[in-house]
Amino acid sequence: MEKTNQPIELIIQTPSSSIQSKSMNGDLSQKLKSMGIEVEIISGEESKSFSKAKNISGLETKKRNVLVRTKANDTEINPWDMAHLSSDAAGKSALYIEPNILNEFVADRKVDSPADKLNAKTFGSGRSSDNYDPDWHPDSNIIWHLGDKYSQLKRARDAVADNAYTVRIGHLDTGYSATHFAIPDSIRKNKLQRNFVKGENPKDAHDPFKEGFLKQPGHGTGTLGLLAGGKVNLATANGPFNDYLGGAYFAEVICCRISESVILFKTSAFADALSYLTELSLSGTQVHVVSMSMGGAPSRIWADAVNAAYEAGIFVVTAAGNNFAGLPTRHVIYPARFGRVTAACGVTYDFKPYYTSKLDEMQGCYGPKKDMRKALSAFTPNTPWASVESGTIRFSGAGTSSATPQVAAAAAIYYKKYHAELDKLRPWQRVEAIRNALYLSALKKVPDPTYNSDFVNYFGNGIIQAAEALKYPVASNLKKTPEDEMPWFPILNTIFKAVPDTQQKSKLDMFNTELAQLVYYSPELREIINGDEANYNKLGTKKWAKFKDAVISNPSTSVTLRKYLIDNK
Repeated sequence: MEKTNQPIELIIQTPSSSIQSKSMNGDLSQKLKSMGIEVEIISGEESKSFSKAKNISGLETKKRNVLVRTKANDTEINPWDMAHLSSDAAGKSALYIEPNILNEFVADRKVDSPADKLNAKTFGSGRSSDNYDPDWHPDSNIIWHLGDKYSQLKRARDAVADNAYTVRIGHLDTGYSATHFAIPDSIRKNKLQRNFVKGENPKDAHDPFKEGFLKQPGHGTGTLGLLAGGKVNLATANGPFNDYLGGAYFAEVICCRISESVILFKTSAFADALSYLTELSLSGTQVHVVSMSMGGAPSRIWADAVNAAYEAGIFVVTAAGNNFAGLPTRHVIYPARFGRVTAACGVTYDFKPYYTSKLDEMQGCYGPKKDMRKALSAFTPNTPWASVESGTIRFSGAGTSSATPQVAAAAAIYYKKYHAELDKLRPWQRVEAIRNALYLSALKKVPDPTYNSDFVNYFGNGIIQAAEALKYPVASNLKKTPEDEMPWFPILNTIFKAVPDTQQKSKLDMFNTELAQLVYYSPELREIINGDEANYNKLGTKKWAKFKDAVISNPSTSVTLRKYLIDNK
C-alpha cells in the first residue's frame, strides 16, 4: 500500500435508513470531532444488505456507506490507524470502517500507439505496423474472438437476435467516448448512466480523456466496444468485416464511470456503482449483468456490495487481473476472487494459458485452484479495441480486461434466450442458473496436453462457448453460493475468548481486512503462509508465529494492529 500524500478518506458503514441519513451524518461528524477528528462528508448514499434475506421482500437490515475525508494525510498517519481512531470515536454509529484506498490495476503498456506514430493508413483501415502485439498470436489484424472456433459469441447472439426482451448490463470502467463510432448512441443517451468520480457530473459517464501521470483514458471505450459495440465496417487481414463488434450489442448498457484511470481507482467507487445498480434492480429496473475490467485489493465493503448484488439477481463478472513476471501477484485479484463473482481469466488465440516468462510482457492472473471454482476464461490478447487515440478499431486489446466483456456478453445472451424461465426464479437463483449453463458448456480441454493436467488452475470452469451454453436449459435446483467475506486469519482468534459483541466484532473485521490487504501487497508475507494456496486453518503454530512477527515488523502495518499482535504474543 503506497503512500499518496493525499487526505485520508474513510468508508464508514452505518445502520441507518434514508429518512435518518442527514441527522446520522451530523451525529457521526460530531462524534468524530469530539475526538479531534475533523471530517468532510463526501457522500452518504444508502445501500441495502440482503446477506441474510431469503428473498428481497425479506429484507432484514439496511446499511449505508458514508464516505468522509479527513484533514490528515497518509504520510502523517497510517490510514488504518485513522480508521481505528474513528471507529472508537463513532461507537455504535459505525458498524465498520475501512480506508478508501487507491487500488492498482495492472494495465498494458502497449494497448495503443502514441498519437505521433499514427499514419494515414491507420485512420483509413484500422491497421498499422504496430497495431497488434507481435509477442502473441494472432500476429495479424483480424477480428477472431467472435468466431465458432473461439467464443462462439457471433452465433449465439444471432440465435437471440429476434428476441425483444431487454437485457441490461452495468458497465463499470472509465466511461465511454462521446464520439467514437463503435459506441452506439443508445449508450450515450441512457439516462441511467452515472459518474462516481468526485467533482464530475454525476449523471454523465462519458470519458473526457484527461491526460497526465498514471492516466490511461479510453480503457472504458475499449472494453465497451467488446461488450456492446455497434456495427462497424473494417478492412482486416481476413478481408472486410461488416458486423457488430460487441458480443451483446443488443443490450441496454448502463455505463458507470468509476475512475479517471484504469490503473488507479478507489475502493468506494466500485462499491457505490454496484450498490447503485443493485438499487435499480430492487426498484423494478432489473440489471441482469455487471461487467468490470478492473480490480485490486481485498475489501469488506466490496464483499458487502457483491453479496447485495447477488441477492438482487445480478450476474457479476470482473477481471482476474494482470501482472508482469508475477508482480504484484500472479493470482486472481479482488473482487474476482469472491465466490459470488465470476472471475474472467485469459486464454490465448492458440488455446494456451495467458502466461509468458518474459519479464516485460503483461500476462493474465489465474489460480490458485481453490479460487478458480467460479472462474471462466475468454480470449485475449490482440482482440479488437475501440481506440480513442486513433479513432478507429485497433487490434491490440489485451489483458483480462478484454476477456471480461466476452463473459458478460455470453451471460447476457443466455438471459435473453431464457428470460421467461429465469424471471420466474428467485433473484440469486438466476445468477446460479446462468453460471451453471456457462460452466457446463465451457470447453474443458485444450490442444496442448501440457495444460490439461492442471486445467482448472489455468482456466477455471473452462473456456466460454456462448452458443453451446444456449443448449443448456435453466436449472432451478442449484445451491446458493455462501456469502462472500474476507479470508479469516486465525491469529485474531485470541482477542476475545467469548463471542464478541457488535463493536468488538467490528474491530476484529477491521484487523482482518488490514491483514488481508497486507498479504495482498506483500510477497514476503504470502510466502510465509504458503501463498494464496494455503488453507489458513490448517497452518501450524510455528508458521503463524513467524507470520505475526513479520506483520509486526512490516512498515505498512498500522500501529493499532501492531500493538494488538504484540500484546497477544
